[in-house]
Amino acid sequence: MAEEKKIVNALGLSKPKEEELSLKLKSSGFILNAGNDFEELDSEGAKDNEQLIIISGEDLNLDLFKENVKKAEELEINVIALMPLKDMDLLITNFSRPSFDFCLPPHDVNEIFLRLINAIGKSSKENKGLIKIGPLIINQESYEVTLEGIKIDLTFKEYELLKYLAAKPGRVFSRESLLHSVWEYDYYGGTRTVDVHIRRLRSKINDIRYNFIETVWNVGYRFKVDSTKNI
Repeated sequence: MAEEKKIVNALGLSKPKEEELSLKLKSSGFILNAGNDFEELDSEGAKDNEQLIIISGEDLNLDLFKENVKKAEELEINVIALMPLKDMDLLITNFSRPSFDFCLPPHDVNEIFLRLINAIGKSSKENKGLIKIGPLIINQESYEVTLEGIKIDLTFKEYELLKYLAAKPGRVFSRESLLHSVWEYDYYGGTRTVDVHIRRLRSKINDIRYNFIETVWNVGYRFKVDSTKNI
């Protein structure tokens, strides 16, 4: 079975640069998805690598280039900017941002490719600490949980219980196994404490749209693979 190619999104490339970069990426197992602004990107292609985008200022007017860079910042997308020499102030403004990298003219495709690989590697390392299931994000480094971008206040054990279930979606855990794995040997209150914490978790992350934690009667609990309710 052929290996699935990874899509790279780009905005504002000149036609010669688009063709040159497309050939370079194709030879390394990537596909270039190009447009002039975010609305022009193929929607399915854009979803494939929404955390990284190449934005070029070589053929665009500066206002549109700045608009694309600003939009990427609002969407928290990592940027590789192909800088125009006419506006180095934009480079100075964004230089300290960890999500911003750049190439200066003549925008050599080998340099762009190396920066792309470096950015993908950094993004992969950052995402290792995240558990993402739909709109629910569990940050294992900061111990924070957000739902649709809103922070959810959890106790430490609620957080540990949620993380344990969400790390293995679809798998059913008995109350005894959850007590042993999450509470380990520090708690001797019995399996009822699992029910109490599950109930508290549900009150904080479940609503009419989502049903993240499901009861499997006479067995225990599991984190649903498809947690969206039909309403």
